[in-house]
Amino acid sequence: MIATASAALTLIFAQAAADRVQAQYPDQQWELEYPALIGGFVDDYYRCLKGGSYVIGDGSGFEDQYRGDIQRCSKQAREMEAGANDLLAKRDRAGETPPEKVATIFETVRRIHVERGASLDRATSSRIVASNAYAEAREAQEAAPPPCVAYVNDLRAQRQRHMETQGEGVKAVYDKPEYSEDDQRLIATYNAELMRLTGAITLELRACPQAQYRIYEEGAEGVPAEEADG
Repeated sequence: MIATASAALTLIFAQAAADRVQAQYPDQQWELEYPALIGGFVDDYYRCLKGGSYVIGDGSGFEDQYRGDIQRCSKQAREMEAGANDLLAKRDRAGETPPEKVATIFETVRRIHVERGASLDRATSSRIVASNAYAEAREAQEAAPPPCVAYVNDLRAQRQRHMETQGEGVKAVYDKPEYSEDDQRLIATYNAELMRLTGAITLELRACPQAQYRIYEEGAEGVPAEEADG
């Protein structure tokens, strides 16, 4: 399936000082600092880069398409870089930020943009791998559930029976203003068995992805967080 999507990419800008801006790239260890005086030129150029439309599903990756944005915005790059240098010169700031440093700023913006595309490719690949693993687990579960699924189900049933048969008694103890030694033993015994069963279920789930899939399909109702997470 082929679809088009407009990139919603942003650089997070934080005012680092009265006359400088620090641009931080959230997904990677990228930082870009430049005079606030030329921030408008940098912003306009980056808006051009991230303003493209991209094809998803025909084998093209985001990284390659984002590289294409550099060519698409080449005229904008020349104009914005020249404008930044002119403004710095007019304000007698070219000594602090000479043309070669301005060129580095704009080149770093391009590198950040391409790396963002690569990051999206990696994320997409990870989702595909996870989706394939889920599909394989589902097929295996539907075809012939292994013995471990039955064992996990049996442990869950034991725990449910334990909570149903002992839970009311323990709740009644909790409602008392004071606990006797027998009450304390009852609570300790109940909690120990509940922890034992829950721990056994968690360990089995780690070795039995088909059982994890079953719990996921059920919506993990009544399942503790550690069990649902495996």
